[in-house]
Amino acid sequence: MIHRFAVGDLPCAVISDGQPEPPWEPALETFFTPGTGVPPEELRAAVAAEGRGRTTVRCGYNCLCVETPAGLTVIDTGLGRDFGGYGPEVAPLVGRFGERLAEAGFSAADAVAVVFTHLHEDHVRGAMWPGEPAFPRATLYAHAAEVAFWSGAPPSVPPDQREPALEAIRVFGERLRPVEYGVEIMPQVRAVEAAGHTPGHMAVLLESRGQRLLCTGDSFHDPLQLGHPTWRTPGTPTPSGRYAAAAHCWSGRRRRTSSYWPTTCRSPAWAGSPGTATPSPGGRSLPDPCLIPARPGP
Repeated sequence: MIHRFAVGDLPCAVISDGQPEPPWEPALETFFTPGTGVPPEELRAAVAAEGRGRTTVRCGYNCLCVETPAGLTVIDTGLGRDFGGYGPEVAPLVGRFGERLAEAGFSAADAVAVVFTHLHEDHVRGAMWPGEPAFPRATLYAHAAEVAFWSGAPPSVPPDQREPALEAIRVFGERLRPVEYGVEIMPQVRAVEAAGHTPGHMAVLLESRGQRLLCTGDSFHDPLQLGHPTWRTPGTPTPSGRYAAAAHCWSGRRRRTSSYWPTTCRSPAWAGSPGTATPSPGGRSLPDPCLIPARPGP
């Protein structure tokens, strides 16, 4: 899937790295549990209010390309080619970003910046799968707290999270530049605080000609979380209060402006509040399953 749109003067494309299909999509009741702050009755009520009758979480992998005045910027890079870590059944369904980047008319050599919302494997491996940086001209960016955490991650951190992050830091070397929240990484592309999913997780804000798009990374995995910002997701290592603050990275901004759209690395089409329509910034309705910038709620 490739979806093109614009945020003001910034041409953008969401490019899918892959979309696992049933039975590889997790069930809602095993994804959102009392352990992640979601009482079963609250989940049932939210699913009923959404009105789609779905039973699973759509866990896709999506990357955002932005043509800035300074050159092509890529936000998150998916799992990369030849990824078998999720088993032979899932392997053919993911790791497609590289080929779809070419289908979209770009090459890896076009990118001058690669921005990581965080250093989990499904966000960074697409930039290092050959064993060296896959974007030969690009400078790579992650939040300073993210780089520091994974550089000294304790043994208690699961190896399937710690080892890919350390490998990314090693492969990228001096080309990986730590940044702080609020920094304009590229023209009209800014790092926004969204710690919670990981200690240095960040969102990425695009802003041009009065239009804004907030790439939320893994602050949300499912559209139900937009209406329930205290709902955590499996593997989130921080307390619910801190994760709720990260979730409000979107919902708080929505209250202050009428011109934000969210996009996430995970879900198909999202509305600004559960059950609403999902147009592009230009107002054209688009079908599921497309990850697109969605209309903010009231």
